[in-house]
Amino acid sequence: MAYFCKDCSYRGKKSGQAGECPACGSFNLAKRRDIGREEAPPPRWRVVLVLLLWGILGTLVLSKIIE
Repeated sequence: MAYFCKDCSYRGKKSGQAGECPACGSFNLAKRRDIGREEAPPPRWRVVLVLLLWGILGTLVLSKIIE
């Protein structure tokens, strides 16, 4: 179980003894189960599109430098 403080944005696996935030002392904590999970990688088409756009930008910059 992970905790998230809505006041100071503390994220951690521990809360205080009385249920308060260990960082700021607020009692505005929310229990979360998905804080420790990693995000899924971006779809492959987005990675290809970003690389394609960077390639086009690099080509345009080089063509301006050469001229």
